[in-house]
Amino acid sequence: MNNGKWLSGWLAVAALAALPAALEAATPAPTLEELPRRAIDTLDTADAGIKVVLYTNNTWSYYYTDLDERLAPATFRDHWVTDNIFAFRDVQLKDLPKSVELKLIERYEDFHTPVLGRVGSRYGVRGRRRHQGVDISVVTGEPIYAAFGGRVRYAQYNTGGYGNLVILRHPNGLETWYGHLSRCNVAPGDYVKAGTVIGFGGSTGRSSGPHLHFEVRYKDQAFDPEHLIDFATGDLRYQTFVLNRSELSIYSRATDGLEEKVDYDGTLLAADQDGELTSEDILDNIEASQREAVAREKAKTDPLYHTIRKGDYLGKIARQYGTTVRRLCQLNNITEKTIIRAGHKLRVR
Repeated sequence: MNNGKWLSGWLAVAALAALPAALEAATPAPTLEELPRRAIDTLDTADAGIKVVLYTNNTWSYYYTDLDERLAPATFRDHWVTDNIFAFRDVQLKDLPKSVELKLIERYEDFHTPVLGRVGSRYGVRGRRRHQGVDISVVTGEPIYAAFGGRVRYAQYNTGGYGNLVILRHPNGLETWYGHLSRCNVAPGDYVKAGTVIGFGGSTGRSSGPHLHFEVRYKDQAFDPEHLIDFATGDLRYQTFVLNRSELSIYSRATDGLEEKVDYDGTLLAADQDGELTSEDILDNIEASQREAVAREKAKTDPLYHTIRKGDYLGKIARQYGTTVRRLCQLNNITEKTIIRAGHKLRVR
């Protein structure tokens, strides 16, 4: 009996001693991937945008330094140049299709007028030079807005006359140019929405006074921005625009079909019912015209008030009177968040 107990005890001790080894044998060895991993070095590859990362556990992986670029839509990758204003030097006008359909917006919020105001200098030939955009007077420091959503391709001082210039490329392939800014508020590669402040009005570059020089281009070819935008009201003319190749010409102006302002008043030389016109008549006509001109100029500076109606809001009123929300706030000592009430009067000039 004693010998039997001794043998049983010995077997139990032996089994316990063998247990760790058995457990170790039953547990699989960790793979390389399961070992602690820390990056220790990188190696270049033939592709500048791809690196090989080496780890302490003797494994490696690819690292894409330009992953954002690789995932970006083709519009924001092809002919993407950030240090030159022209990106399509290899594309000629004759290479473009006779017409292209451009989806401008899907929703109302997809557009914001760059700045609200009267066009002082239109698209077209100016003397011996080609004026490939429109000029709109601004106050230095006034916010300039992105017309459509897109990506910033160029944002820096341009020595070719534009001064501080921002170029946005949009998903439909159009580019909008914003020149003479006092400073840029975005950087190349930034994504912006319509209405983003991309810069501030100024007079940098070849400029005679604070104004926004605004251009619209398709593959570097400019066309009249007034085909798309009514700057006086801040309205977009189309939801979808068909751009004809013939419109990519300095001689194709959106305003050709509109009545242009003339430099003289034909009524000054109008004869009376008898067909006779004396020098005194001409002088009287000139004086009357001058008085009317003075009255018109005075009317421009006289205070003007708008009676707020149901459904009015600051942006709508600003567009109606060709001004800005900022100016309305200044004139009425309010902020953009002030609630305006129907029946109250709002100074608009």
